[in-house]
Amino acid sequence: MAECPTTPAPPSAGRGVALEPSDPLQALNEAFRGAYAARREAVLASMGPVIAQIDDLLILRRGGQRFEGPARTRRYHELKAINHLPLALHVLLSGVRGTFDEATRGRLTELRQLITTAAAGIDQRGFTPESLARQHRILDASLALVEQVLADNRVASEALSAFTRAQVEDLMRNSEDAARDQLETMHATVEAWKKQMTPEERIRLRAVVAASHMSRPGNVALQYFSVTLGETWEGRFDQEDLQPGKRVLAAETAFDEAAAFELLATHALDASVGERFFGDEIRLERDVLADAAERLLAQMFRKEPEPPQPPGGDSDT
Repeated sequence: MAECPTTPAPPSAGRGVALEPSDPLQALNEAFRGAYAARREAVLASMGPVIAQIDDLLILRRGGQRFEGPARTRRYHELKAINHLPLALHVLLSGVRGTFDEATRGRLTELRQLITTAAAGIDQRGFTPESLARQHRILDASLALVEQVLADNRVASEALSAFTRAQVEDLMRNSEDAARDQLETMHATVEAWKKQMTPEERIRLRAVVAASHMSRPGNVALQYFSVTLGETWEGRFDQEDLQPGKRVLAAETAFDEAAAFELLATHALDASVGERFFGDEIRLERDVLADAAERLLAQMFRKEPEPPQPPGGDSDT
């Protein structure tokens, strides 16, 4: 009897399909990879000034030299740490049903001590009076919740919901202050570098931003470089503009310097390859198999793809 198409594949399925190292076709493919890597290095070396933002650091490569500058200050991390406290309580308590087990009580007890220690030194961190009062509210409300649930050995969903709603305004104000810290710090660094560049270098300046998958849309640094380098800017939905000659790129999960700059060179090289082979500079911005896949899926499922919607857009407008 023929196997049902939904029968799970055996554990060995998919293994051994790659070309063996001794296969002549694999040797051809490796030759391509080597040629591509060498050309990418040459492209990167010939590019104008390029800036990478990786975590707290801005890195400029210009004329064979490397420079570093700050992208954030410690204030950014102080605000982020305090904002994470109500989130930590929510993820710790939202899944609890009934009385706490020993592990949950242990985490809450540890968290109570951490909050107490942090609150004791918060006045010495140089916050403005308004911001300091805000940090105290978050810490005090969080400590009160921890003490209450430890005393009850359980958490009421209504109490947890009320706590989270009450924190929103202060958390958003902290988020705005953190964004201001990064934008002002980056701008000071970039403007100081741009003053040392020739007009031609400023025109050719490119940037790459290391971003996680979830923080890529609207990323602070992506928005900043889109504005300051004159790219298309979509505000809080900003990612990167898919158009020829774009100057701002997102390096998703590439949090090391070499990978970030390699991405810039890859885009520049792929633009020339796309133009030469397909007459389209941005053809390699998507999977080479994408066009064929779209046609085949339309045939397989008798369904046409929906046109893309603008970020945050409404299909009815």
